[in-house]
Amino acid sequence: MALIQKNIWMLFYILLIGGCLFLGIVSYHKWQNLNEQYATDQTNLVKLVGNATHSLLLSQEMILDVLGKRVLEEKEPRILDELLRINPSVVAFGFVDVEGNYLHVNSAFDKAKLPNLRQNPITKDSFEYTLTQKQMVLGTTYFIAASGRWGIPLRKSIYSDEGELLGVMTAGLGIEGAFKLYTENLSLGDYNKVTLIRDRDKFVQFQSSNHEIPKELYTKALPEHFVQGIFNAITQKYAIAEETLKTNTRTYTATAYDAQGHSIQIALKYEPRYALWILSEIESAHIITEFIHNVLFYLFIFVGIYILLFFLFRMIAHAEEKRRADLIFQATHDSLTKLPNRAYFQQCMNDWIYENAPPFSLLYIDLDHFKNVNDSFGHHFGDLILIEFSKRLLHVKATQSIAIRQGGDEFILLSYLVDEQELLAQAEKIMQEVSKPYVIGQFNFAIGASIGIAKYPEHGHTLDMLLRASDIAMYEAKKHKNSVRLFAPSMQEGYLNRVTLEQNLRQALGKNELYMVYQPQMTHEGVMYGVEALVRWNSKELGIVPPDKFIPVAEASGLMPKLGDFIMKRTLEEMKSFQEEMGFSFQVSLNISIKQFMEANFLEHLTHEIETIKLTNIVLCLEITESLFIEDIEYLLPLLQKIRSMGLSISMDDFGTGYSSLSILRKLPIDELKIDKSFVDTLIEDITAEKMVQNIISIGKNLELAILAEGVETKEQEVKLKRLGCDRFQGYLYAKPLNYEDLKLFVKAQKTVYM
Repeated sequence: MALIQKNIWMLFYILLIGGCLFLGIVSYHKWQNLNEQYATDQTNLVKLVGNATHSLLLSQEMILDVLGKRVLEEKEPRILDELLRINPSVVAFGFVDVEGNYLHVNSAFDKAKLPNLRQNPITKDSFEYTLTQKQMVLGTTYFIAASGRWGIPLRKSIYSDEGELLGVMTAGLGIEGAFKLYTENLSLGDYNKVTLIRDRDKFVQFQSSNHEIPKELYTKALPEHFVQGIFNAITQKYAIAEETLKTNTRTYTATAYDAQGHSIQIALKYEPRYALWILSEIESAHIITEFIHNVLFYLFIFVGIYILLFFLFRMIAHAEEKRRADLIFQATHDSLTKLPNRAYFQQCMNDWIYENAPPFSLLYIDLDHFKNVNDSFGHHFGDLILIEFSKRLLHVKATQSIAIRQGGDEFILLSYLVDEQELLAQAEKIMQEVSKPYVIGQFNFAIGASIGIAKYPEHGHTLDMLLRASDIAMYEAKKHKNSVRLFAPSMQEGYLNRVTLEQNLRQALGKNELYMVYQPQMTHEGVMYGVEALVRWNSKELGIVPPDKFIPVAEASGLMPKLGDFIMKRTLEEMKSFQEEMGFSFQVSLNISIKQFMEANFLEHLTHEIETIKLTNIVLCLEITESLFIEDIEYLLPLLQKIRSMGLSISMDDFGTGYSSLSILRKLPIDELKIDKSFVDTLIEDITAEKMVQNIISIGKNLELAILAEGVETKEQEVKLKRLGCDRFQGYLYAKPLNYEDLKLFVKAQKTVYM
């Protein structure tokens, strides 16, 4: 900050230069946009003029064609005067023979005084050209003295039914009448003019303008260099031949020069039927003037902004101290919760740990189920919960305690409370407060917390020792969910065992120490209908590690997705091989953990594996624990329905040990209920267990679900379960979990018995 203050004006000049560059860029884009805007407006105008001109001339051509034949049928055609009354845009009508003599005219003219069109130098060329054309031809625009108006001669050759040329029907189309629409509506403004140009001699037929048009405009062709300059500008811009301009009906825009050498922006379109060019012109000076006005406006804003910046920079020096404090706060506090962060925690420990420092306690707080909120509802909801959690923590913490956000959903509380009873009371108070429902929008979230406590200097003389001790205690609390544990040395051994187990488990997949076994599942008649896939771990260092030991470690350490992926892939591969080798199909049950099931891409990954391995004739059943449904029922229901729609089966494992309500169970798209082994173990001697099993079977039957009892080890248990109505059985009575080769022998034995 001192460097910035010392060179504050250098920064101002940098901003000024940057602002000038920005102004230049904005001005450049404005210039481009203005040119594009005018080009678009001209293009639309030319198209509109072209369509209107074509419609007007086509209607006049049809009138001349019909009128010419009518005149030949009548000796004194009065229809000429009648049409003039109903068509005020036409100045005069006349019929001329092929020699150019007027045979009939409307009553306002004396045909004897009218010149011969073939002998008159002004009309001779266009008249003879008319005799060679089938469509109507436009003559040179001239001033009609009898009417006092400018008019465009319209000539249409009249033929007999046998194709003989009988004469030419002529009309004078008044510019101020027929083309008034152009002068009033079809002009962009005083700066714009639209010109109709005859192609064969480049004479102007009509020009719309808000200014007086000189008579010389219609008496001679446009300068050749002007017309050719327009064609050259277009052909160079679009890289086309000049002949293409007539064969293509599109409208072209370009920058050219007028007859006086002034730069103009043009739009040009060809009307093929009447051989007319429609040309729109705008002086570039007008566009430049408008551009300058816009730039002056930008410049005014630019100067105003930099005047304000000048005074702002003068104020920076006075605000330096406050800004430094803000920066320190930002560096040492969490941006979301505004609590002190890890950096502050590292710095402030010098005020807590020093020689002869008073004892204090470190409470390590970790939220329960928080990851599920982030995974299911997004980080926005997670952030709102963290903010509310922080407020509650500050509300209940003891005086002189410091609450710190360690990171993620982990918080630390430093307190001078060291008495065990007072510490536990403080922790319980925190637990009660933070465990209240979090109402975010229309959702209620139950987010508990686990707290581990370590004391200085009893449990450590350094920050790392205290953090490790509190983390160990917090992990012990996590095992029981929403609880508090004070560190005890005996926890150290369990922590080290967990760390060792976790480290070995991370390497187990690479070392090929994990493998699958399959426990048969039997029908009421004693026939195997499926197997449950179970993972086993034979560690080179630790020996056989039971699943109930390494599965919780995998879930807590984040290894469950990787382990779950191995179980899924290995099971599908082995069952595919088993099917091909034995020619025997059956149901395969896969246990899906909560962590695995809540992954965002779980279903896509499962579908991919099934399609990759190409399983056929094997019913895949996903086993999910009852406790899964207290995580997020609204998220799970649509997912389970998608799984069912894929043709997979769903089994609820350990039913009766969780908290499922019958209303929820009724909505779930499941196929099977598994009676937990704890009920089967005491089924014979415990009447309560028997009643529980009977109730589970009744519930399943009412919901039309299959009932599977696991852990069946004695014949007495099997008999009792069959009497109660159980459908399926699994346990040591039938077979222990079998490896791949032993499963083949078991299936062969089944075939032998029941074939």
